[in-house]
Amino acid sequence: MNSSYSGGPIVVGVDGSRAALDAVRLAVAEAQELHSAVRLVHVISPHPQPETVYGAPDVDGDYGRTVLREAVHAAAEIDSSVLVETVVLHGQPESAILAEAKSARLLVLGISQGHALTARVLRSTVFTLVESSVCPVLIVRECSTGSDGAVVVALGDAEVLESDVVVAEAFREASSRKADVLAIHTRSISEVVAHVIGGANTNVAPETPMDARLESFRADYPTVRSSTVYAEAGSGSELVAVSGTARLLVVGHERGRTCGSTLTTVLRRAECPVLVVPHA
Repeated sequence: MNSSYSGGPIVVGVDGSRAALDAVRLAVAEAQELHSAVRLVHVISPHPQPETVYGAPDVDGDYGRTVLREAVHAAAEIDSSVLVETVVLHGQPESAILAEAKSARLLVLGISQGHALTARVLRSTVFTLVESSVCPVLIVRECSTGSDGAVVVALGDAEVLESDVVVAEAFREASSRKADVLAIHTRSISEVVAHVIGGANTNVAPETPMDARLESFRADYPTVRSSTVYAEAGSGSELVAVSGTARLLVVGHERGRTCGSTLTTVLRRAECPVLVVPHA
């Protein structure tokens, strides 16, 4: 089953941090699989009091060009054949990057583990982008390149057809990484209890419509092994625990809505890269 996201470059936000360079490296690996170009974006925020002295050094511009050169070098270390373009933009980072995301195949962002205040500012920006981006967003925490484990896809209470796009991305990623897929269904305790009271065989995990839909993805990706487990709804901490051995964690998010508690927990604490796939 083909992904509904196609065309456009992979856009990477570059701010000079180690996390951003890790994001660039992972973006190039994605570009190899997707046959896409990589667009490195550095945004210069407006100053409260703009510099008006004629001939003053362009400190912000020089810094932006420097970090972009470093990012290009990091990209070339992974694969010099991938087309990489750079751009320095001016404006509010969230607005500038969201504008770039409108024509992107994928948006890749790094989260630094540095100073607490800086980390909070970065997380705020990341949450804004995740909530509003029209394309998938890949979050890379500094040095969290993922293990050799499975690609984990979290399936919550979204409608089946909405979840399809999330599962499609998970299987595509697993295929490109030669990894297994572990689908985690999050269900409320009341749903499970109702299933048991209804007389179902308690030795068999309660099946959902999404279980049946997974079969079509298994047919499309016959080389990808997949399995399913169940977790209590709202179990962000369980997903974080799984992320310790996962290669990638794939989650869905309804575009335009504030991140829920589970997604918030995952974005703050996951130990592997997190791919957030928007759906309507």
